[in-house]
Amino acid sequence: MLIDTHCHINSLDNYTRNYLFERVNKNYLFIDISIDYKSALSSFSLSQQFSFIYSSLGFHPLTEEPFSLSILDNYKNLIVKSKKVIAIGEVGLDYKAKTSLDYQINILKNFILLAKEYSLPLIIHNRWDGYNIFKVLDDYYSNYESIIFHCFSQDKEFLEKVVSKKGTISFSLNVLRRKKKLDEVLITVPCDNLLLETDSPYMKIDNHYSTPLDIEKVYSYTAEVKNLSIDDLCNIIVKNVKRIFRIDIL
Repeated sequence: MLIDTHCHINSLDNYTRNYLFERVNKNYLFIDISIDYKSALSSFSLSQQFSFIYSSLGFHPLTEEPFSLSILDNYKNLIVKSKKVIAIGEVGLDYKAKTSLDYQINILKNFILLAKEYSLPLIIHNRWDGYNIFKVLDDYYSNYESIIFHCFSQDKEFLEKVVSKKGTISFSLNVLRRKKKLDEVLITVPCDNLLLETDSPYMKIDNHYSTPLDIEKVYSYTAEVKNLSIDDLCNIIVKNVKRIFRIDIL
């Protein structure tokens, strides 16, 4: 089974979505990630329609949707309606956002509390100095067992901090760029702390938009770099997904 632990099916255009659904089979499983309440509703709906889609409810720091505490009540309503809502995220910090760091931290804290209230794992987007994200997380978590750092592109020092606190690192299609520093981190990360994703369609391949089916390329490259068979790597990811997201899959 190939599991894409972070994709945005809710953001695909209708043509690409139909292309995906026509080609998907029982060997695929997707965790669909939302970036605001509108996409959360779409993601929730997709998870109800398709057995191979699960939903994570997030609020991206680059979203233009204004944040208010009432939004949290809307998210809670979705969480209690279905066990296919299996995570909170993506949420986090981004230096490219138009909003201030303090504003982003306030939103992040509210979603941390939401994740903890419902005992859901937290999917982190971090494109800022690592100290900022760690400082916020460490106020709420004694360890990172329920935290996924998605689309990892940081250095070994950042990795070591996450792994030392039992957090999970998720690598995306960016590994296909074959950058030495990222390869070194991919080799270093323990298999128990590893997830794989596409971040489709936002992560491109050769300047073309990706689809969740491109997860096969991430598996292939990861297996090559870590000197694993595809079967062994699939088993590792399935085991980690079961543990982190607490879902029953083959």
